[in-house]
Amino acid sequence: MTRRLRLKLPPWAFLLVLGAVVAAILFSIDSYRHRFVRSNADLVRLLPRGESTIIFANFTVLRRAGMMHLLAGARPAEAPEYNQFVRQTRFDYTKDIDAVAAAIDGGQNFFVARGRFDWDALRRYIAAQGGSCPEGNFCRVLTSQSGRWASLWLVQPDVIALSAGKEVSRAIFDYQKRREKKPTPSEPVWVHVSEKLLKNPVDLPLPLRIFAITLQSADSVLISLGPAGANADAAFEIRLDAACPNSVTAGTIRNQLELQTRLLKLELTREREQPNPADLTGLLTAGSFQVIDQHVIGKWPVRKELLKALQ
Repeated sequence: MTRRLRLKLPPWAFLLVLGAVVAAILFSIDSYRHRFVRSNADLVRLLPRGESTIIFANFTVLRRAGMMHLLAGARPAEAPEYNQFVRQTRFDYTKDIDAVAAAIDGGQNFFVARGRFDWDALRRYIAAQGGSCPEGNFCRVLTSQSGRWASLWLVQPDVIALSAGKEVSRAIFDYQKRREKKPTPSEPVWVHVSEKLLKNPVDLPLPLRIFAITLQSADSVLISLGPAGANADAAFEIRLDAACPNSVTAGTIRNQLELQTRLLKLELTREREQPNPADLTGLLTAGSFQVIDQHVIGKWPVRKELLKALQ
């Protein structure tokens, strides 16, 4: 026969354990309730706006779809500097980030990311690079560019904010001043193009520069990446939503986008080439456009051949 070992707690010990469990639960609930960022929309609202172009990417969705290599560019494993950073901080953005939002304005760029971070390791890395952490959850370090700083702020255990530019202050991430509940797109990747970039697109590649000039008269421009819908040959779909001041402006923009697409096809024909589904010619010539309620809606199917070529 086997004997069962029973541990009998005295009533006071049982009440002590029960109280500790209840306190831990209440502490966890209170900590979550006071967090700034609970959703992707909160992550975007943490960014300063101004005249910046706003970018969002849901890394969790992209990771499941096997698309992280499109954001990584060159493979991180082949970059010694990145490997050193990963070893010292135990942080790898391809695995540890769930979502990231950015406000890009050239002079001062901002990023906020939600994921898993070892703050102590990040602080040690910053100190090793000559930086400092004047506050427990705020660090700064000079970059390789003269007069430009990188500022890192631990917003909450799973959210970090980064500023790169001349300013060194976490006040630029003052979430309390940005509590407006504006809706955010549901697509896993989207870009809200600033009016400043549309008016002066000199830093964009030539094909994108032409499209930006065409969209200058729109009130707002949103570009997103989402499911391909009914197109069996496409892996994803790039979608344009340009809100215009009136239907006349929307019609003019649609006509210009259609004309540019036709001209690209004619240029390829003149050079005795066909649109290639594995490069940008296949993507840009496949665009379709329509006007819906003063919005210009454009769609470009991202073919599977193009994704394979980018791998």
